Amino acid sequence: MNKKYENNEMFQASHLIILLTYSIFSVILIGESFLMDWEKWPIIAIAGGIILGWTLHLKHMLSNRARIWVYSGLTMYTFFFYGSHVTSVFDTVAVMSVVIILYTMTGMKNLITFLQIIYYITFAYGFGLLIYSGTEIDGLIITRSLLHIAVITTVSCISRIIIVKWISVLNHSKKDIETLKENTERLNDFLANVSHEIRTPVNAVIGLTGICIDEEKDEKKLVNLNAVRDAGRRVADQIGDILDYSEIDRKKLTNNFEDYIFSSVLNDIVAEIKPYRRDDIELIIDVDPSIPAVLHSDVSKLRKILKHLIMNGLKYTKEGGVYVRISMEKETYGVNLLIEVTDTGIGMSEEEVDRIFDRFYQADSGRARQGGGLGIGMPIVYGFVSSLGGFLIINSKPEVGTTVRVSIPQKVADPESCMSVYNRDALCLGAYLHFEKFEHPMVREYYNDMVMNIVNGLGVQMHRVDNFKNLKKLLDNVMLTHLFIGEEEYNEAKDFLEPFAHKMVIVVIAGNEFRLPHDSKVRIMEKPFYCFPVVTLLNSDPNATDVEETSMFCRGVRALVVDDEPMNITVARNIFNRYGMTVTAASSGMEAIDLCRDRDFDIVFMDHMMPGMDGVEAMKRINTIRAKQRNYIPMIALTANAVSTAKEMFLAEGFDGFVSKPISLVELERVMKRVLPSSLVTFERPGEEEKVSVSTKKPDEDFIETFEPVGDFSDNYIEKMDIDEFKSAFEEKLTSIGIDCVQGLEYSMDDCGLYKTVLCEYANDSEEKLKNLDRFFREKDFKNYKIAVHALKSTSKMIGNGILSDDAKSLENAAKDGDSYYIIKNHKRVMDDYVRLAEGIKKIFDI
Repeated sequence: MNKKYENNEMFQASHLIILLTYSIFSVILIGESFLMDWEKWPIIAIAGGIILGWTLHLKHMLSNRARIWVYSGLTMYTFFFYGSHVTSVFDTVAVMSVVIILYTMTGMKNLITFLQIIYYITFAYGFGLLIYSGTEIDGLIITRSLLHIAVITTVSCISRIIIVKWISVLNHSKKDIETLKENTERLNDFLANVSHEIRTPVNAVIGLTGICIDEEKDEKKLVNLNAVRDAGRRVADQIGDILDYSEIDRKKLTNNFEDYIFSSVLNDIVAEIKPYRRDDIELIIDVDPSIPAVLHSDVSKLRKILKHLIMNGLKYTKEGGVYVRISMEKETYGVNLLIEVTDTGIGMSEEEVDRIFDRFYQADSGRARQGGGLGIGMPIVYGFVSSLGGFLIINSKPEVGTTVRVSIPQKVADPESCMSVYNRDALCLGAYLHFEKFEHPMVREYYNDMVMNIVNGLGVQMHRVDNFKNLKKLLDNVMLTHLFIGEEEYNEAKDFLEPFAHKMVIVVIAGNEFRLPHDSKVRIMEKPFYCFPVVTLLNSDPNATDVEETSMFCRGVRALVVDDEPMNITVARNIFNRYGMTVTAASSGMEAIDLCRDRDFDIVFMDHMMPGMDGVEAMKRINTIRAKQRNYIPMIALTANAVSTAKEMFLAEGFDGFVSKPISLVELERVMKRVLPSSLVTFERPGEEEKVSVSTKKPDEDFIETFEPVGDFSDNYIEKMDIDEFKSAFEEKLTSIGIDCVQGLEYSMDDCGLYKTVLCEYANDSEEKLKNLDRFFREKDFKNYKIAVHALKSTSKMIGNGILSDDAKSLENAAKDGDSYYIIKNHKRVMDDYVRLAEGIKKIFDI
């Protein structure tokens, strides 16, 4: 048999079967030798052969083919010993026929010929013994001998024919498999290309519709616009699912591990799911407070796992609710994140559970009609969970519900609890929640478990009542700080409760259609009711009636958007203009190169797939040009290529960030905050005038002009300040230039005078340190450069600027590794940040 068939299951199994058969035959022969009083010395060799054969098998010594030949030699030795006795001459035909049939499994025609020849030799030797012993050779013996020879010859021929046919079938099967693989690969490539083409117009639909929604005042039109945007998002999600499934099917899935804040991930998922949750279906999310605040895993896959599981539960639940329990188990490597999603839906039979991971499978026509979808959600979940090293278990009963349990290993980046309250001793919570109003008993149980886990996990005091009479008693006898109340319960007692809203925080847990009276002081917490919004509320100022959210701005930032599709340019321009950015567009890689050669930009967003020159090549040419000019520009891949390997590929090629289309504002802002200097990013409340104005020509000067001295604060006066006074006077200004005042004070042992001295020394020493850093950089003296940048890392961290400290650390590591390209690419940007920070400190303290 050709070596390419050695991995065939039949060939692999033949080793063990032949060795077992040989061992059994040898043991029987040894017993017969003693019974028949045959020669004893060959028995030693036969026993040794058994030991040798099993040693070779168990230790996998020699190649597969070589071991087969060794087993064959041992078997033929034993066979010859058996056939060399007069009493066994005519018994050998049955033994050899069985042996040949067994050896057909090896697919080795030459081995069958070898067995055939050994039989002829053994039979001839045995026949000679018959003549030598004086046995009369009559016609019967001659015909029996010829018959035996004919049987072995026929069996051998049939065996070789079977092997030839088998190999032929394998060849055809191999070709068919290769054809199927090629077709599957083409199909997956087609899906990837089609998804890219579809995502482009979908991006335009979602982006432009979002802009129209922000500008539209007509309620009827807003309803239609929201419907269009939601439809676009569903299409985008389905395209993403197809790409994910394609990667899993091709076994090309890769993981992009990073630190992530668990609470942020869950909040984002809840926000995505809210539009799909029906008001008559309860979604209860129960989180273990002991889960670490920051974990390390592939957050993108984790999001999709959670979203698919919750969406599946909502999709197939007619009445009742979906209970999501997230907890953890400590392990030596970190924790196992445990996700349990239970629904009271239509459930599945055992057969349906067994088939749930099949591609495009949905349990039955009724389920398909109710749920819709592509039928690839659970295979995607299973593929992602397996990729992350976890496991998944499904338990389900028809008309009862389904429970999916997932365990995913995670490393721990920050072991602090994912939620905690600042001043729990000062809190006294009340709850008017009548869970008996829910008809389904499991929903009542889920809510009870969730509330108890929040109270016990946070260690706060809560008084819960379930009727209006007991609510009156509670408010008369207990001084509450917060009261949580259900929507129906509030409607029953709103006239009674409104006066209390001036004394405590009253929160109504309600659906998205619920509205409060215009003059009400009561707050709304939109369902689903879960821990993180509760913790945020408990940690907020109880006297603040409205919490104004800040919005991110990048005013004056000069952005270049490179894309060959006009619709993408239109969407990107509108989105970036919302951040106060100045947008220039280029329709090709060459045009982008020319613009970057002649003009200055603060950031470039580059599409990947463009005619002529793709985004990767354009990015590399721009980096080469700007490196010579010592003027670094952050390059962001902005592309519809959303497969899991895309981010890793783009970052490996040299991009500084990756944002997929359709553009997620959360992801966009996260990337911009990371790659842009902190001075170019501001956070403002609605209607608030911008505090930082960045010019397109002289950013340093404009940056400095925006600060005014905070007053006549002498060193002696600052030394007498307590921390609250110091923060009141300086924290806002220091924060605006990227300094964490709390962290800086902590490094200065909460000594305000010392902290001010450290800040001033940092600013005053900056000019001399910058000269040394630039000199070492020009002379490529990376030994001294490493020492100087190490000092910058330490002092920046000491004053509370973690971003500059981390940048300096990266330069230090690059100098240590001799990575001159990284230093050339990043030196100017880090030094510019250093200058801005130092000048900002000088202006704040009027140095």
